[in-house]
Amino acid sequence: MRLPWAGSLTELTMPALAATFAAVDIGSNSCRLKIARVVAHRLKTLHEDREVTRLGTSVFDSGLISPDAMAATLRALKRFQRATQAHGADQVRVVATAAMRDARNAPAFLEWAKAETGWTIEIISGLEEGRLIHRGVMTNEPGTAGRVILVDVGGGSCEITLSEHRRIKETVSLPLGAVRLTQEFIPMDPPGEESLARMKQFIARELRRAHRRIAPTSTASHVPLVIATSGTAAALTEAHATLVKPEGKAGARPSRIAARTKAAGITGTTTYQQVRRLATKLRKMDMAERSAVPGIGPRRAEIIVAGAFVYAELLESFGLPGFRYSDLGLRDGILAQMLAERDDRATVHQQFEQEQWESVVATAQRYGVNLRMAEPVRAHALQLYRDLASLHRLPASHEKIPCSTPNAASSRRASSNACSWLAC
Repeated sequence: MRLPWAGSLTELTMPALAATFAAVDIGSNSCRLKIARVVAHRLKTLHEDREVTRLGTSVFDSGLISPDAMAATLRALKRFQRATQAHGADQVRVVATAAMRDARNAPAFLEWAKAETGWTIEIISGLEEGRLIHRGVMTNEPGTAGRVILVDVGGGSCEITLSEHRRIKETVSLPLGAVRLTQEFIPMDPPGEESLARMKQFIARELRRAHRRIAPTSTASHVPLVIATSGTAAALTEAHATLVKPEGKAGARPSRIAARTKAAGITGTTTYQQVRRLATKLRKMDMAERSAVPGIGPRRAEIIVAGAFVYAELLESFGLPGFRYSDLGLRDGILAQMLAERDDRATVHQQFEQEQWESVVATAQRYGVNLRMAEPVRAHALQLYRDLASLHRLPASHEKIPCSTPNAASSRRASSNACSWLAC
C-alpha cells in the first residue's frame, strides 16, 4: 500500500509553481477524472469528467471483471488521458478501489490499461481510500474543524471516518456499496420484501462490526456534523426535495432523532427522516419511475434503492440526525496529496507533515518503542542522510519534519526525521 508520504524523489524535487495535477478514480460504479493547476500554493480546478462503467457488476457476481466492463473502463481512461494531455498535466495518479480489490483478474486489466495508456494503476485499500477522502474533504470543505463523521457510499464499499480537529480518529471500510448490494440482494424490480429484509439484515450486521471501531455512544450526541460524499448522497440530496413532503402531523410528537436534528440547528442537510421516507418511496417504484426523479436519472436508478437503505440504516444505527452533501472526495484527496508532496509552502503540506509525524509516533508507541532510547539511532540515521545527500542528490525537504516530539525529544524541539524513527 502506498504510504502517505510515499512520493518519489522526482515528484518531490519538481517545482510546484504552475504545476498541473490529474487524479483518476476507477470506482466500482464509475470512473472519475479531475485536473487542477497550482495557483498561489492552492489548487484551481481546470477540468472534470465522469463515466459510468459498472466495473463492479460482474466482479460482485462472479469475482471477475467482464470483458465489456474492461472495455468500457478502458475507453473512459483513454478519453481521460487525452484530457490530461490537452491540459499538460505534469503528474497523473490513477487509483482503483473495491471492484479491483476483489477481482481475481485485476492483474490482467492492469497490464492492459498500462499497455494502452502508459498509466500504472494503484489498487488502494479501503482504509487508504477513507484516508484520501478525508484529506480531500478536510482540505476544502468549510466547517470541519470540530468532530465530523464522513460517509462515502460508493459502488463497492462504504467508508466511515470519525474526524476530530481535521485528524482521523477512526476509519472503517465496509462491503456496503450500492452496486455490490444491488447485485447480491435485489434481483427484482421493484425489489421484493424478502430481498429487502435480507439486505437490511446484512447492512445491520456490517454496521455492528463498525461499532467496534466507532461506537454509537461516541457519535449520537457528540458529532455535530455528518458529511456524505459521492453520487448516492448527491442523488438523495436532490431527490428528497421532489419526493418527500414535509413530515409529521400537527401535534405529533417528534422522534428522538428528529428532536436532535432540530436542536442541532442543522441546515442544508438531508435529515434521517427524509432519507428513511425517500428509501421507502424509491423501493416501491419501478426503474422507469425512479429514472424520472430529479437527481437520479436512468443509471443511478438501477442502484439507488440499495444506496438509500445504506444511508437510512447507517444514520439510525449511529443515532445521527442527517448528512450534508459535499461534492469533494477521493480525487480531491489525491490532488491535495500531490500538492502536499510538491509545495512546502502550501497549507496542506504543513498538515501533511504534522499527520506524518503523528502517525510515526503512534506507530512507535503501539509497538513499545522507547523514544528516548531511540534518539541515538535517529541521530545516526540523520547524519547518514546528510552524508549521502550530495552523492544521491537527496532533497533537503526529506531531512526535516518541523514538529515537536514527546518526552525527551520535545525539549530539544528538534526537526526530526520520520524515516529514522520508523527504522527504529
